[in-house]
Amino acid sequence: MLGKLLKAFIGKAPSDIDLSLGYERLPEFRNWLQQGNYAAFESAYEDLPWDAKTLLNEGIGLEESNATDITKWVTQRHDSYAAHLFAGVSKTCLAWIARTAALGKSVSEEKAQRFFDLLEDAFAHLQRADELNPDDAEICARMIRVCMGLQTDTDTANSYFEAAKQLVPNHLMAHLMMINFLNPKWRGSLEEMQAFADSMYDDKSNSLLVTLQLFALVEEWLYYGLNDEPKKKEQFFKNADIRSRIKELHAGYREEAEGQLLIPYVYNYFAFLFHMTGEQELARQAARKITGKMIVYPWAYISIDSNKELQQTLKV
Repeated sequence: MLGKLLKAFIGKAPSDIDLSLGYERLPEFRNWLQQGNYAAFESAYEDLPWDAKTLLNEGIGLEESNATDITKWVTQRHDSYAAHLFAGVSKTCLAWIARTAALGKSVSEEKAQRFFDLLEDAFAHLQRADELNPDDAEICARMIRVCMGLQTDTDTANSYFEAAKQLVPNHLMAHLMMINFLNPKWRGSLEEMQAFADSMYDDKSNSLLVTLQLFALVEEWLYYGLNDEPKKKEQFFKNADIRSRIKELHAGYREEAEGQLLIPYVYNYFAFLFHMTGEQELARQAARKITGKMIVYPWAYISIDSNKELQQTLKV
């Protein structure tokens, strides 16, 4: 199970999963990076809306094959905040690769040291990016993941979250990074995770943030398995209140223009939850909204690792 949990940090999307959710400008930015046309990359990145910046960091920064090109970029452009941002994201990706998916007690001292060294590098790059440009919420959001790996205290991680929220109140990735920090399998507890979801989303919030409520439900279910409570895990999605809550959230969800590139996150979670509760027609309806835009989690929890397999499973 731990191997599956760590895939999200390794930066290799299983099978045909595209971490950028098919972002149409990804090839353009990748070409600029590979060609060393850093000025074009930086200028275009600066003009992107915040949701596009998120997808670009996912699609380029978390792709291991881009690591060498990103290192060349930041080496040549010491004063580029974008170069330091992507270097920080890339180093975070490489850190989790170095650690491997082994249980903590099975990770060698050498691998553990490499993991922490790379995270320290990531921290330094992100800190430099913030010094050069304190107005990009992506920097703060990505720092939360580094804090999680470095086992930083909650107050420090929360300070980065609050900084991101000040810049972009509905920044989905910052919210997802923080709720995962508070996840009981990482640095928090069920109570902290659920309280965060409840405090960040209600019927007056940007609807994109309904993802937090859906995330908390999935992770509570997973927690019971990890905590050796198989009966609770088995009964979780059979609970009438849980099933009713999922339907209530779905009925109240409305797509909004802000952050629209990230809407597939919402439908991925709805499709998963309806699949798990046996509401297969509702699962198929949600899945039709994400054709080719599957995210790694929560599907990897049930060993669905490709868009093709997802379509086959849900019979879309």
